Parts: sequence; C-alpha cells; structure tokens
Amino acid sequence: MSNTPKSVWSYDAIAAVYATDMGRSMPFDDVAWYRTVCQAQGGPSLELGCGTGRILIELLAAGVDAFGADRSLPMLQQLQRDARSRQLTPRVVQMDLRALAFEAKFATILLPYSLITYLTDTKLARDVLTRLRTLLTGDGVVVLDAFVPQAVSSFDDFRLDYRRPHGDGVLERHKRITANADGTNRIERRYRLFDANQMQREEFFTDETIRPYATDALQTLATAAGYEIVRWVWDYDTRSDAHGARFASALLRART
Repeated sequence: MSNTPKSVWSYDAIAAVYATDMGRSMPFDDVAWYRTVCQAQGGPSLELGCGTGRILIELLAAGVDAFGADRSLPMLQQLQRDARSRQLTPRVVQMDLRALAFEAKFATILLPYSLITYLTDTKLARDVLTRLRTLLTGDGVVVLDAFVPQAVSSFDDFRLDYRRPHGDGVLERHKRITANADGTNRIERRYRLFDANQMQREEFFTDETIRPYATDALQTLATAAGYEIVRWVWDYDTRSDAHGARFASALLRART
C-alpha cells in the first residue's frame, strides 16, 4: 500500500473508482435534466469537467452533439473505455478549466456537479465565465451548477462516508474536513479497496480545496462576467423553489 503523492491531481487518483465513488453520490437524476437542456437548445454542447463520462456518455447515447473537456488524463482514458463498451466515440480533450482554448461555438456549455467550486479564487471564477461567454452561439446558455452551501465544521479524524460494492470487492471512503478562515473547505479523503475476501489490497488519498458559492455569489459572478440569469432550477427541477434544496443550477445567457 502507498499513499498518493501530493503532486497527483485528486481525480487522477480516483479515475478507476469514480463510477462507484462520486458517480453514485448524486441523489438526483441530474443527467436527465442536463440532457433535456441540451436537447431543447439544439446545436453542439460542451461539458467541462466531463471526467469518466457519467454525463457525456448519456448525452452521446441520446444523440446530443456533445464534446467534453477535463484536466485529468486518467479520467478521460476511463471515459474512452466506457464509451467503447457502448459503441460510442466521444470527442474529448485534456484541458484545464482555467486555460480553455476552444475556437468552436456551443449552444450549451455545462459546468456540472458543482465544478465552479473548484475555482476557489472568485476573480478567476469570473474570468472563466467571461471566457465561456465568447464560446456561446447567439442564443447559447451556460449551465452553472453548485451545491447549496451548508454549515461546515472541521474535524481532525477521518470519518466513514460509505462502504460500497466495487467489482468483486468493496470500496470504503473516509473523509476529513477543514473549514478555512477564507470561506473555503479543505476535503481530504482516504480510500480503501478490499477484495472478495475482505482483505485490504489498496489505500490512497485525495486532498482538495473547494469554495462553496451561495446563489447570491453566483448571481454576482454571472453579472460581472456579462450574463443575465434566464432562470434558477432547484435539485434539477424536482423542486419548485429553493426551500430545502441541495443543488442550485442557473441558466445563463450573455447580456445583449
């Protein structure tokens, strides 16, 4: 067993287990909602942070003209393997959200599953959104998705998140959180893989810092980046208002 080096991007480390891990932690059918938005918009769609293709593969399977981009090469390699098993040929590129280099125009640009929270510098978040505006078709939309912030308390020990079947064994995840003074949260995760005989065969760690964005902060970012908010959606259209919602999604259109 060996710890993941600090230089390894968290999502490189979890590419092989992502479908069991993050992919099974979404409590809503966000994929169906993204698909509906892309189909209603028509034209090409771009998913940023497409990872192993939890969303992108389903868009392609539904006939959406979709492209994907992600920082993690291991995640994209897993996406390609999973897509091939369904006779799909995705068009993806390894690209950091902070350094986008597209020339094409898109009718829909997705920043799903709280991707914006990884942009912990608010000026950088605004700059990324400003850049995305130049990639939209005339009536194109950016879909900006974020967890609704909850009160967070720090704890020093790793606490069990779950134990889930994975392959012929079990994946176990523990988490430790540090609530930073600047409003960001450091999230450390410890993963353990067990075989069919419940013998631990691997352990690895991830370490990332995110910034929760409340809806008023998202509104401020969108306005500063030159957008108007077409509408808010709560828990992927399963709620009519913000009360009790866990996810907020804003459909943004460039101001004219």
